[in-house]
Amino acid sequence: MFSDINKIKIIIKVLSLIFITFILLVIFFDKIVMPLYIHHNKEVVLPDVIEKKYSEAKSILESKGFKIIVEDKKPVDMTPPDIILIQNPRPNSVVRKGRRVYVILSTIANPIIVPSLIGDSEREAEIKINNSKLEIGLIERDFSSFFPEGVVINQSPLSGTKARKGELVNITVSIGKSPDEIIVPDIEGKNLEIAKDDIKKTGLKLGKVYYVVKNDLLPNTILALVFKNELISSGTPLKPGDSIDVVVSKIDTSIANIDSVIF
Repeated sequence: MFSDINKIKIIIKVLSLIFITFILLVIFFDKIVMPLYIHHNKEVVLPDVIEKKYSEAKSILESKGFKIIVEDKKPVDMTPPDIILIQNPRPNSVVRKGRRVYVILSTIANPIIVPSLIGDSEREAEIKINNSKLEIGLIERDFSSFFPEGVVINQSPLSGTKARKGELVNITVSIGKSPDEIIVPDIEGKNLEIAKDDIKKTGLKLGKVYYVVKNDLLPNTILALVFKNELISSGTPLKPGDSIDVVVSKIDTSIANIDSVIF
């Protein structure tokens, strides 16, 4: 009889101990383990990187603790390359910090490979550009100690770049080695656009353009040349890279006559 009572007491004590242990474990997980787990796997709002350049999107996501993965590239006609078209998970969704973000980038549809132009003559470069279904853009001129006059020394975009049909290709053409001095070209009386090219060909630069009234002349006619606030004429020796300011005609009665312009 007493043996049975003792057994019951022991069982009650064991069950009580198990119950108390269970309660303590619940409290431990609830108050310590779970907060640590939730903090470690903190949920945050995913930034919106759609329509951003890949480099910018990568910087934004990585700064927030995410890892960007390029899942695919899709040809798009009117969108520049490497623009984020789609992101997964969706923008502004609440996600676990540190997760991967999959993106689809834009790429050029039916791309044209920009040809190599450096070392070609200006005419050869123009032919290559046209044959590639691209368009000639700006033609700059600069001195070169390596390439002779008339040879392309730089291009933009670079050769091998993927481009769209009709995209502009800019080139820089050598005007030979830099001389000790440059003679100002005869541009007085010429149209401003023609004069700009003549100035660049010599290795000088176009500075400021002053407009004055000359109703008896065509607009944009070069009337005078100015260097360091002093009038100069064609044939004046200058140094390579010097800038020439020009006085240009304009049909506009609100502007003073050339005779009243002060330098």
